[in-house]
Amino acid sequence: MLSQRAMIGTLVLLLVIAVAAGQGALALLCMLLLVTAGAARLWSRWALVRVEYSRSLSQDRAFPGDELEMTIRILNRKLLPLASLRVLDRLPTTLTLLNTPTLFSGSKQAQLLQRRTSLRWYEGVSWRYRIKATTRGAYRLGPVQLISGDPFGIFTNEEAVETATTLLVYPTLLSLAELGLPARHPLGDMRAPALLRDPMRTIGVRGYVPTDPLKDVHWAATARTGTLQTRVYEQTTARTLAVFLDLDTFEFYYQGIDPEQVERMISAAATVARRGLDDGYAVGLYANGAPAEFEHLARLPAGRSPAQLALIMETLARLTAYSVTTIARLLNTTGPELQPGTTILLISCVNSEATRAALLRQRELGFRATWLYMGDDERPQVPGVRVIQAPKR
Repeated sequence: MLSQRAMIGTLVLLLVIAVAAGQGALALLCMLLLVTAGAARLWSRWALVRVEYSRSLSQDRAFPGDELEMTIRILNRKLLPLASLRVLDRLPTTLTLLNTPTLFSGSKQAQLLQRRTSLRWYEGVSWRYRIKATTRGAYRLGPVQLISGDPFGIFTNEEAVETATTLLVYPTLLSLAELGLPARHPLGDMRAPALLRDPMRTIGVRGYVPTDPLKDVHWAATARTGTLQTRVYEQTTARTLAVFLDLDTFEFYYQGIDPEQVERMISAAATVARRGLDDGYAVGLYANGAPAEFEHLARLPAGRSPAQLALIMETLARLTAYSVTTIARLLNTTGPELQPGTTILLISCVNSEATRAALLRQRELGFRATWLYMGDDERPQVPGVRVIQAPKR
């Protein structure tokens, strides 16, 4: 089949020969074909100008198993009609389109939703689809490819449209029984601990005594009075929970990753964080991995505001399955930043010597520690640390 350029060249050559040979009818036919080809070329060039494409979801947050509606709208904002428009929308394979077939995109991570239509001048069309979220993650829908051309099918024009449509699928929430946690006080004894000093709230100063730590010296008051003065802190009770999530599923990196176990531990972190907030804890989240499209570790300081659960769920939804550092290092570097009296809850399936030593170190610093162990081997033993083993998968 001749290419478009070869076809035009052939027509021009025939026109020259027809004129030279005095074949008026053939020359007229060639001229008509050339005019038609030129009009078709211009039509194709302008076909996708001022064509607007939009995609929207009925919700941008979901849990695995949720169904939501996706609406696609195309509008032709010009006088030139579109005889044919082909739409290829790129969607993640983890989103299932209900009762709608899709095309293979060449990648296991994406599928193509195809539609064909025609649009008159200033006409729009809408399509609605039911989709089902199946897997935790942060997903970007698109880009979409628009393909159109002239009414004769001689020329085609393609355009890729980037549309900012994202969907966050939260981790599945598990029951306490699935994690081996008791229904009553799953996070430990809820009775208030001994009164602690809140270093964020200074209510006065007093004279220094030899047993006071130097970090509590109020140097400004000391300069005014000429004698050492110590800060007096407000006393408070700690109801703070720091959830530490270990994404490693094997002790050594070369052993690989167990994706199913990673998802189970992320779901466990979401479950205990929600329960902690429901029970009145200020909850923080620390993971030894980074959310997708971020370079820093997942670190959410403890809080009990209404938005804290949403922040934790969004962070867990974006987490990749790869760790950046060991959980032992994360515990040792983060421990000094925690509020006094914080309860540390470690979620891990790797029983390593470094992890046990890090938990012992936190106990020595005065923190209460619980280890939700999700490995299938024997439950670890750490003096002074409450260890709960989740049921085997």
